[in-house]
Formats: sequence, C-alpha cells, structure tokens
Amino acid sequence: MEFIHTIESSSINGLQTIREASQEGLTLCFPGVGSAFAKNNDHTCLIIAKNGITTLVDAGTSTPRVLLSRGIEISDFDYYHITHSHADHIGGLEQVLLYSHYVLKKKPRLILAREYKDILWEQSLRGGCGYCEGGVLQFDDLAEFIYPNQVDSSPRGLYEVEVDGIKLLMFRTVHIPTEGDNSGSKFWSTGLLIDDRVLFTADTRFDPLIFEHIPMDKVDTIFHDCQLHDPGVVHATYNELKTLDAGLRSKMYLTHYGDMFHKFDPVEDGFVGFAQPWAIYQ
Repeated sequence: MEFIHTIESSSINGLQTIREASQEGLTLCFPGVGSAFAKNNDHTCLIIAKNGITTLVDAGTSTPRVLLSRGIEISDFDYYHITHSHADHIGGLEQVLLYSHYVLKKKPRLILAREYKDILWEQSLRGGCGYCEGGVLQFDDLAEFIYPNQVDSSPRGLYEVEVDGIKLLMFRTVHIPTEGDNSGSKFWSTGLLIDDRVLFTADTRFDPLIFEHIPMDKVDTIFHDCQLHDPGVVHATYNELKTLDAGLRSKMYLTHYGDMFHKFDPVEDGFVGFAQPWAIYQ
C-alpha cells in the first residue's frame, strides 16, 4: 500500500474523503496510532474502506473524540470489529451501542467470532449496557452480528468472513503471556488479514510464527504492533522486530507506538516507517 495524503484537521467530513478514496481500491486510515499510554497520539484504531463501505476496527477510549476532530461520529460506520477487550480498544464501544440504540434507533453491525461475543459482553459491556428503564438488555438487543466461519483451530485459530466485497481473515494472537500459541489462551485477541494483501497484527507479543501460520504469498503491507522500550511483556518491541527478515521489515509500518518515537529512525532500520495518524493508505 502507498501513502496517498493526510486528512487535515480542517476536514468537515473525513469519512466521506475515505469513502471516495476507496472507490479506487482498498483504503486504510489510522485515526489513532498510539499505545494505551501514549499522550502524543491517540489510541490505535483502523478504518478499512472499499467501494465506499467502511469498517471501524477497535474503538478505544479516545476514539470518539479523535474521530470527531475530522467530522466523523463514531456511529457513522457500516461495520465494526473489535480485536480484544482492553480499554484502548473497546472504551468507545459502549457509546456506539447506546447512542445507536437510544438516539439513532438502529443496531450497529458487529463482526465478531461467536466465541468472543459472550466474552466481550459478559466481561466488559454488560455492566454499562445491560440495564435500562425497561429492565434488562442483552447484546442482541443492541447490535446485529456477523459471525465469521472458523476455518482452522490449530496451530492457530483462524476465522474468515467477507462483507460487501472485503475479505477478512481473523487470526488468534499471543497478546497476554501464555504457553505456546494463543489458540487455547483464556484471553481473546486477534489480528486481521485484509483482502489477502494487508496484515494488521493489532496487539501482539513478538510472534514470528504469525508469518508461518497466515498465508503471506499476496501480502504486500504489514502494520505491526510496536513497543518502543524493552522488555516486551505483552507487545512486540522495536528491537525484537529489528531481528525479523529484511523482506518482512521492508513491508512493515509500525503502529501502537509510544511517545518516544522521535528518537527512532525506522526507515534506517529497514521498516517502511511509523504509521501516521489520519494518513490514507491505498
């Protein structure tokens, strides 16, 4: 993928800009590129667009505000997908659900594996969304669900779905420390292969096996989680990623990074660079 241009803060309808760009082909934009604790960048989230159809991947605590800076309401997207349940990835999801339910009178469409749906509701969302003036709400009262088909369980869970011409392959990631692969981990976390061409790891520890378990033959761009300091407990570190094959690094943008990014030169180290906020990649 190539950088096209950046959506400036003066934009009154950034999502329309992305939709128009996506008429030319698969288009990605990261409103936020920062880690959970970053102050200079907002929480990492991703807009996927193709043929004018948009999917928001993750909705962190800062996501509603950063979207509004470009004239976008968090309820404006055609689909939503959540990679895992940390607050910098789901902190804005309650707003999506409740605003859609009470104000817009519609159900947002969530792309979720069946196994994760109950985890997300019972462990994170039910406390704030499950009670109303009329009694008790269930997740199905607040959202419409699109369930991917599980296509493999070993050595890594793989889930596949196609929505409006966009093919998504979800793969389990090793985010919270666990023995071996994460396919049996109690903590649910996933990355995405988009249209067979773009790999987005979301949050993951350093895990080179991703590139063995995921079909990489058509992949031309990788957006990889990157923690700038050592050691990496729940994230891949910059120094660990530097040990990857030069061919992988030459396709790799770094995301979910902290505030020390100005001290690094990823291009010098063989990466494409740091993913930039509000940059359109096509």
